[in-house]
Amino acid sequence: MDRFKETTLKGHIQLCELRYQNLEEKINAVEHRLTKVEDQISALKKEMSTGFGEVKLLIEKQNNARTIQLIATAGTVLAALVAGAFAYLK
Repeated sequence: MDRFKETTLKGHIQLCELRYQNLEEKINAVEHRLTKVEDQISALKKEMSTGFGEVKLLIEKQNNARTIQLIATAGTVLAALVAGAFAYLK
């Protein structure tokens, strides 16, 4: 009977070692996958930051172009008014 318990205990210990080793491998695999996900998120943040910067520059350029267009239009209207006033006065 003692021999059976000893064999059973050794078998149990070996089985537990295999289980813990298997668990450790799975945990390492999950850690590796999480690291990859973190790296991908960081890369995505950088891309988004760059993309938003480009969008901001495009908006600023459009606003500048619109401002220039308004100034040119106002200048044209003012020139027409001044020319009309001179023509009226002559």
